[in-house]
Amino acid sequence: MTKKKITIGTIVVYLILIVLCAVWLLPIISTLMVAFKTPAEYINTKFYQPPKGFEFINNLKEVFSYYHLHINFLNSFIYAVSGVIFCILLSSTAAFAVTKLKPRGSFFIFLLIYSGTIFPFQLYLIPLLRTYNWLGIYNTKFGMILLYSAICTPFATFLYRGYFLNLDDQIMQAAMIDGCGPVGIFFRIYQPQLKAPTAVVALFQGMWIWNDLLFGMILSSSEKVRPIMVAVAQSTGTGGGKIPVMMAGVIFTSIPTILLFIALRKYFIKGFSMQSGLE
Repeated sequence: MTKKKITIGTIVVYLILIVLCAVWLLPIISTLMVAFKTPAEYINTKFYQPPKGFEFINNLKEVFSYYHLHINFLNSFIYAVSGVIFCILLSSTAAFAVTKLKPRGSFFIFLLIYSGTIFPFQLYLIPLLRTYNWLGIYNTKFGMILLYSAICTPFATFLYRGYFLNLDDQIMQAAMIDGCGPVGIFFRIYQPQLKAPTAVVALFQGMWIWNDLLFGMILSSSEKVRPIMVAVAQSTGTGGGKIPVMMAGVIFTSIPTILLFIALRKYFIKGFSMQSGLE
């Protein structure tokens, strides 16, 4: 067994990576330490000093009793699950249609869908707000689900289209000869092969919906509809802004995205490998 020679370049690369890891972990560690302190301890100590007790549970109880973040947590959970499901259904079928069925003007149809990712979101705000008021869906859960489903679809269609272009058409042609229609071909042949891109879409779009602040702030005004990130942002202006309590709330709101990444990491890595042509 030969020993791998360690060069100066390797040492430099490792040092840079260690520094980058430390920079990345610093805000996370400081957030954890603050969340375990009492408000009085936070005021009288430096942020980098470790907590003297274990006040995280008490801070978390105050998050629920005073800020009612569990209501907004449930709202965001509904938006993320519903938005991702509708987004996957719409974008995967749209990508299947423009790449396999190829109706007249299919590439133009794809460009029309993909144009939803070209313009900045701020451009939509005023027309979107007026349209929601006109339709009577402002400050409703239906309106929020509709927005998240629609706004996630262009990028997901672009992602699915890349996968469909790499799938063989011969299986589809054989299925059509056997009398299978487009719906059957999609759900019986192609849909089982879409686990990797679906995992990427679910992870990215689910995290985006969960972390959205802009649209949640513009299109909701009540606690029953407001998503979690808007509630966390607004909690800084009430109750004296108890930083340890807020940090406990931030950790609480991060749990779903962490669990989602852990559950889908295998498909997530595979999806990126396929997208980059490594498989």
